[in-house]
Amino acid sequence: MTRCAWILCLATIAQAQTGYLTYPTGIAPNGVAAADLNGDGRPDLVVANSGSNFLSILINNGTGGFTPLAPISFANLAPYQILATDLNGDHKTDLIVTSATPLTQNGSSIGLVVMLGNGDGSFQTPLPVSGCSQVTDMQVGDLNGDGIPDLSVTCLSGGFLVPVFAYALVLPGNGDGTFATGAQFDLGFTPWAVLAIGDFNRDGQPDIAIATGSGLSVYLNDGKANFTTVNTPGEPWNFAPGITAGDFNGDGLVDLAVSAQSFDNLSQGTVSILLGQGDGTFRLASTLQTTGFGLLKAQDLNGDGHLDLVEGLSTLTFFPGRGDGTFGKAFSFSVPADTGFFALADFTASGVQGFGATNRFVAPDGTLTSEYVVILPRAVWPTPALANVSAAGYGLGLMAPGSIATAFGSNLAMQTAQASEALPLSLAGAAVSVTDSAGTTRHAPLYYVSPGQVNYVVPPDTAPGLATMSITASGQVTASGPIQIAPVAPALFVVNTDYLAAANVVKVSQNGDATFESIYRTDQNGNVTALPIDLGIETDLVYLILYGTGIRNNVALSAVTAIIEGGPSLPVTYAGPQGTYEGFDQVNILLPHALASSSPRQVGVELTVAGQPSNLVTLLVQ
Repeated sequence: MTRCAWILCLATIAQAQTGYLTYPTGIAPNGVAAADLNGDGRPDLVVANSGSNFLSILINNGTGGFTPLAPISFANLAPYQILATDLNGDHKTDLIVTSATPLTQNGSSIGLVVMLGNGDGSFQTPLPVSGCSQVTDMQVGDLNGDGIPDLSVTCLSGGFLVPVFAYALVLPGNGDGTFATGAQFDLGFTPWAVLAIGDFNRDGQPDIAIATGSGLSVYLNDGKANFTTVNTPGEPWNFAPGITAGDFNGDGLVDLAVSAQSFDNLSQGTVSILLGQGDGTFRLASTLQTTGFGLLKAQDLNGDGHLDLVEGLSTLTFFPGRGDGTFGKAFSFSVPADTGFFALADFTASGVQGFGATNRFVAPDGTLTSEYVVILPRAVWPTPALANVSAAGYGLGLMAPGSIATAFGSNLAMQTAQASEALPLSLAGAAVSVTDSAGTTRHAPLYYVSPGQVNYVVPPDTAPGLATMSITASGQVTASGPIQIAPVAPALFVVNTDYLAAANVVKVSQNGDATFESIYRTDQNGNVTALPIDLGIETDLVYLILYGTGIRNNVALSAVTAIIEGGPSLPVTYAGPQGTYEGFDQVNILLPHALASSSPRQVGVELTVAGQPSNLVTLLVQ
């Protein structure tokens, strides 16, 4: 097998993640919000932990990290979602917090509370908000024109995902953090409802759009919180957990994006792009296919003047906007964010957005093993013209000197070619250069070039920090874009959509005989399935050989940890260059015999190098 064949075959759709900060949370972290909680001008984070009845507060320390404050505990509130805003006009951040379990107060069922901020990261006693027991979404906006923020919420009656019916409320703000009773819209029977606020008919007044399992409904506002209903034709969604508004095609009209569960495959999802027509109605322009369905946010993240989309799934998925209502190839940051909740913010005052997301790692056997918030303070958001990702999984994130990277785009090279022996610096007239943070430009060794994809090795001496990668074809620059360089950026190759590790097993018997075994097989159609790892008898030593990239610059073996199913750290006997393929690394792990079972079972492997987590990969053991 040639060098390039290794890279192309193994770099399927793994989830590579590098360069993140992680902080422990309470039990069942869900909603996360970014806002300046202590008045220092820097965005902080607050996390809702529904399983332990408290909020986690993380204060931005201004040096790239966060300082946890004492958690804010509740007697009977199970915090689920958070909205951070100033409700009483004192220029201090307040919180609106929903509860996963409704509260009962004076005979009423309460689903959310307001917490007025003191401006130092602490908050006053919660103020209950009546009218909604099970909140699915909430937004704030001045809907009645009095200059005071009003609250719009969508609610279920009957329990989460087992509703009798759904409805929406508009609650006029009193200016002191409390709310009055306002309009109510019945939404019918639906498993969920989400809402967005925007001027959908160009009259200068904020309107409301609500997506449910039955489709989209728009409520046009006369400026005094009196609403007229507009039903938008189109196929309903099976389940719609996310909606966001923005001008996606640059025509001055507000558009919508709605994430939903696919009718054809309930494990898959779609993002519907609905272009506004200026009268409160919308037309379906395109549908993006996703691996799931989750929360949506719209923002120009790559600085090209076009709105992009981010969806929270089991990982964060980024869709770069083209400015014409269409979006480029979806890329995953592959951050372990299994809750789907995330917040975007400029944590580093660099003008570049980062994100924070909550994670609950659940092992393949269903065991909950770890819960935390993961933060990438400064992210690189690619344009449709060029996206640089790790070749071990095509995941966005940091890259390390000497690691294998893949660039995706259009018209990158004039023809398709791949290296066979020593990697060239020019291939079929195409070349890659990397200019690092110190201003030094180096040419990158090439594995593969084509009009849509280039595989290359980040030059080993590239300095950490923000670098620029450029591709030339026949002497002309075809694409250029930023990449973030860190000393290590571990990513593991996988061989199928179950994230099965690209790995081998070496079994050493008591007398020293070693046998090499594969952990997967490939059929004649190219389908890859797992083979169970037989852990043998207790006197056998069984080593797992994982293959990846971005690992070789680690300075101490003690800084490499491997965990299976959230258990104790396993012995790591080697972590460094694989030795045959340039940029290709390997990690050797001694597997404990205690993993053996009477029948094959899937387990998850977590690898961390110098504090940086890799993507999660799976194995089949027995």
